[in-house]
Amino acid sequence: MKKKLLSFAAVAITLVAASLTMAAPAQAAESPVALCGSDYYVLNSHGVSGATVYVLASQGGAAYNCVVTIKTANRGNASFVGASVETADGRSGTDQGNFLYYAGPVRISAPGQCIRWSGAGSNSSWWSSTWSYCN
Repeated sequence: MKKKLLSFAAVAITLVAASLTMAAPAQAAESPVALCGSDYYVLNSHGVSGATVYVLASQGGAAYNCVVTIKTANRGNASFVGASVETADGRSGTDQGNFLYYAGPVRISAPGQCIRWSGAGSNSSWWSSTWSYCN
C-alpha cells in the first residue's frame, strides 16, 4: 500500500510540474547583448515611456552598431515599440511595430561614420539629435 501511495504521489508531482512548464509563456532575451550578439557591448541607453533604448557597438573592430528597445511595461502584450539607427552618410535601419518584448535588433555597418540612434515606447519617442559614437 505504501509503495502505491508513493508511486501515485510521484506521478501526480510529475504531471503538475509538466503542466506548469507547458503553461509558462516563452521568455524573451532580457539583455541588449543577448539580442544584438555576444560580440557587442552597450555604449549608452535612454529611457522612454514603457521601454529602454540601447545602442551597442561591436568589439571586433568591424565598426558595426546595434540598437534595440526593450519593453519595461506591458511585457508579453503587443504594444508599440521601435528602434532605429542612422549613419552620417544617410544609411538607416528601423524596426517598429506592436511587439511583445522588444524592437530590433537593428544593426548597421558604420566604418568611418558617426551614428544617430533612436527609439520609441508605448506613448513616447526619443530621437538622438547629435551625431555620436564615430567609428
